Amino acid sequence: MPRIEGWLRQFHEPDSPDNMTLLVFPHAGAGASAYREFSRILSAEFRVVVFQYPGRQDRATEASLNSLPEIAAGAFRDFSKSEHNRAAPLIAFGHSMGALVAFEFVRIAEANGIDVRHLTVSAAVAPSNVATKPPHPKDDEKILNHLAALEGTDTDVFASREVMRLALPVIKADYNAFDAYSCAEGIKVAAPIHAIGGDSDPYITLGDLYGWRKHTDTVKVTMFDGGHFYLKSHIDAVAELLAASAQCEQTA
Repeated sequence: MPRIEGWLRQFHEPDSPDNMTLLVFPHAGAGASAYREFSRILSAEFRVVVFQYPGRQDRATEASLNSLPEIAAGAFRDFSKSEHNRAAPLIAFGHSMGALVAFEFVRIAEANGIDVRHLTVSAAVAPSNVATKPPHPKDDEKILNHLAALEGTDTDVFASREVMRLALPVIKADYNAFDAYSCAEGIKVAAPIHAIGGDSDPYITLGDLYGWRKHTDTVKVTMFDGGHFYLKSHIDAVAELLAASAQCEQTA
């Protein structure tokens, strides 16, 4: 069972109490449980903590937040006072919208003296390039078609079009927050960034991944076979990538 702690969900105990903390930021419309298998695999290397945004799953009675920086601030507020803030280095991972939330979280964390050793952003446009993307659809059917074009999302939440329809209020709120987001090119984090994505993603291109160079001094880009949700087919490979990144930063 996950440990219920406000925004934080820990689905699995780490193999070692000394494992580095990995913070996971879910994509638009997703709850923390979408990353349960991700957590299971990565718990061999990390103390995995997945954020649960308001408005979904066990926080369904709470209102969704209206901006990505607001989500990041709420996540940091709970993390900073939790047992997972161990005054030790950590790394962060975010998929799609979650990558932008992770970026904003890292900005706050670094400003508060937390050592973020690495940020991995998955299937995500760079913060300063969000405005170059067309806004998300507003109409219910168009949103459902958009999700289908992105290969749906995790099967736990979006197993069918009917279930997807039930999640529309949260998806709309997340899409609105994403479309309203803006960030200047000169805003950087100290953490090196690894931008990863799918080579058949209809929304995020290789150029979009390289755009993250505007926001840190060190960027690496890796492409996998697949679309926007390539992660479902490459979860083991991405886990290995994260473990290797952490080891490099620990020995640097």
